[in-house]
Amino acid sequence: MRIKQAHFCAIALLIGLSMSANNLQAQYSDSLHIKPKLIPTWTYFVPGASYFYQGKITQGAIFSAIELGGIFAGIKYDKQLQNETSTPYYNYPLWIGLQAFQTEKLTIFKSQLEYIKYHNPDFRYDEMTDQELYLAPFKPKNIFTPITGGMVLLAAAFVGLEKMNETESINQVEKMYFINKYIPRNEGLAAFGSVSMAMSWGAGIGEEYVMRNYMMPLLDYRFGQRKGLVISSVLFGSAHLTNLFFVENPDYASALLQVAEASVAGYFLGRDVQRRGYDIGPAVAAHTWYDFTLMLGSFLVNPRNNFLGVNMKFKL
Repeated sequence: MRIKQAHFCAIALLIGLSMSANNLQAQYSDSLHIKPKLIPTWTYFVPGASYFYQGKITQGAIFSAIELGGIFAGIKYDKQLQNETSTPYYNYPLWIGLQAFQTEKLTIFKSQLEYIKYHNPDFRYDEMTDQELYLAPFKPKNIFTPITGGMVLLAAAFVGLEKMNETESINQVEKMYFINKYIPRNEGLAAFGSVSMAMSWGAGIGEEYVMRNYMMPLLDYRFGQRKGLVISSVLFGSAHLTNLFFVENPDYASALLQVAEASVAGYFLGRDVQRRGYDIGPAVAAHTWYDFTLMLGSFLVNPRNNFLGVNMKFKL
């Protein structure tokens, strides 16, 4: 199954890039004008802290609750959820908690980009607000674009290939196991779809902001758009080598194929962002709906080997 598994790596990139970017402050002389205030690196290590530091108590409380709740549930139910599955996403409460962490920390990157722009007025990136970023996957102007349509069609093609491995259909499912109990198929389908949407949304927002609105613009500014696009695409693809750490029996050929696929996808997503004057909205939507189509679609055509490793009870 060609599912991207770079979320942990995206979180690591967030921390590493943030620490290096904070060092940029020493490279500039003081200005008589008011400078954008950098959010300190220590806020990375406290749930909700990047918002709390800015005085945004409500946002901080919401994100910290999701982060801590997901991590707590993931640890508590880890053994029940694993249940002999080989997918690295079996512990979806933990994934959602970590993705909430990743999404929250994007505001730190936003402050760094504002700081860089202040000292380099010709530096270009998407200056969208947090709200605009969070809603980007659901705006028609971002959905009805060639890049989003192409990515969804690609995911649909992969789902079609997955159907060739079908052993039982979704109609044969009687119950599905979620968290700590079996629930009826229709309720389970709604839960699976909701989890898939949450994970896809987190991946689309987090990975696109870091790779296409932070890393690529910095590389473009330093090396030019052509080299910046290629380097950022290769880095995005190479991040998928972390897949090897999340499975017991690594498939190196499959991992290399995922690296190649992600690099190509990253190239087209990045090129679209560049051509739009660094508007990342369509790329965020394309990434989100690609993942969602792949996650939910693969479940519908081959429920036994579903993306989250959820156990099924089939009708006799």
